[in-house]
Amino acid sequence: MFYYILIAFIIIVIALFGTGYLLKKKHYTRINTLEEQKLALRERPVIEELSKVKKLKLTGQTEKLFESWRSSWDEIETRLFPDVEEVLMEAEMNTDKYRFGTATQNENDLEQMLVTIDRQMNQILNGLKELLTSEEKNAKESRATKEKLAEMRRIILTQGFKLGGTLPRYEAELNEAADKINRYDDLTDQGDHLEAREIIISAKKDLEVLEDEMDKTPKLLHETETVLPDELADLKQGYLEMVNGGYFLEQLEFEKEHIRLSEQVKKANGRVLNGELSDAETLITEIHTEINLFYDALEQEVHAKSFVSENRAPVSDKLEAQMELSAKLAEQITEVKETYHISEEELANYLETSAALAEQKENFSHTLMKLNEQKMAYSVIQDALKEIDERLLQIAIEQDKIGEDLRSLRKDEIEAREDVERMKRQIVQLNRKIERARLPGVPTEYKELETHMYDALSKMEESLGDRPLKMKTVSKNWQTAKEDLEHISGKATEIVENAALVESVIQYANRYRMDDKELDEELVKAEQHFYKDFQYKKALEIAVTALEKVEVGAFKKIEKAFSEE
Repeated sequence: MFYYILIAFIIIVIALFGTGYLLKKKHYTRINTLEEQKLALRERPVIEELSKVKKLKLTGQTEKLFESWRSSWDEIETRLFPDVEEVLMEAEMNTDKYRFGTATQNENDLEQMLVTIDRQMNQILNGLKELLTSEEKNAKESRATKEKLAEMRRIILTQGFKLGGTLPRYEAELNEAADKINRYDDLTDQGDHLEAREIIISAKKDLEVLEDEMDKTPKLLHETETVLPDELADLKQGYLEMVNGGYFLEQLEFEKEHIRLSEQVKKANGRVLNGELSDAETLITEIHTEINLFYDALEQEVHAKSFVSENRAPVSDKLEAQMELSAKLAEQITEVKETYHISEEELANYLETSAALAEQKENFSHTLMKLNEQKMAYSVIQDALKEIDERLLQIAIEQDKIGEDLRSLRKDEIEAREDVERMKRQIVQLNRKIERARLPGVPTEYKELETHMYDALSKMEESLGDRPLKMKTVSKNWQTAKEDLEHISGKATEIVENAALVESVIQYANRYRMDDKELDEELVKAEQHFYKDFQYKKALEIAVTALEKVEVGAFKKIEKAFSEE
């Protein structure tokens, strides 16, 4: 028993020793990695770069930055690196004593401390690098900027006349750029390289803006001092020529607008002189647009005059022709009223078109008067003529319809009278058709329809005899008579066909009467309806029902034979 306990104890000890060994190895690996990172940081050339910069002559902003970088390095050397060494030793000690939790905390602290040192060293080295290269960059920017300044001054000396009144402003701004360059030289000599860089970059941008403005200014000055004034002068000359040529142009308020546009041109020129080039460009575009609109308005008047000359007489002729047609229509209405009844609505339609025609005549006279007095723009006269012409077309269509309705009254009357006689003849033909069928009698229903038909024709003839003739009443009675005729025609055909079919069915069924008492009784009923009350349809229904009970499908054969006959 003791032997087994001893073996178990030995196994546990070996396991614990192995685990401890593995954990110590893991921690030492991490500690070694962190120490390598520390050594790599130690080897970075911060001191060498600080020494290079220290040899430069530094002042102002550059000197302050250098002192901040050196202070930061001193902190790293005197505090942060010693702290790193101390924590490294603690991590190794805790690892040796198997205090793995504390060792892990030490290692985490080390990582954070190394990250802080790396970040501060990067800031120092990047700043030193920028400072060391800024002198070279400044020299390059300075040469280019000085050359640009010299070139722009040559342009002003040789082509300054193109800049007109803006020349003093550009000379002053070039002098300001030159002052900035001189300030750059002073700062460079003093060793303030960073502030010097800001100054030279600012001077470069100023010259770029000035160069762009100097390129645009001559064109803008030409627009405001030559082009636009000439266009306004030409516009005024054209306006005066048209006024002297008989055009009415007061609606354009030209004098007022010409003064306003002239002031706008002066305003645009002032903006160019003040260096507000973008605003000047916008205003120049607006002025050009307004001048073009004036030209469009004048051109419209020229076209309108041509239209008026071509269409004045045709519109006048159309107006007179329609007045004559309207007068004839009035006479026609008077004549028709003696024979036919004309509704208030129809009269109102004519009176409305007549009033509209009179209104157009008045509008045309007023337009001609203004034209002769030269007190209306041709464009307004053109619109008035177009409106009168369109309204005359509408009036013509409306009055043509009224005239057609009047003419149709007589036509409808004649047709109605002829149709009365036609319908009378058709009733006689229907009666003859029934007579030829040699029926035992005529059903009461047909006689009632015939009576109603004659009543409808009588009412129609009566309405045709009214004076004045009311065609609406005639049309109503006419429609009733047509419907009655259609109904009675269908009924006559039905009576004749049903009677013939009943006879055929009874004749066919007679072969079964002797042997089928029920059939015989039903056929007797059918014969009674046929001969006594003349209900041929009822008789047919009874006979067919009885026959189908004896012989299914017999009626279809009878119908087929009837159709073939």
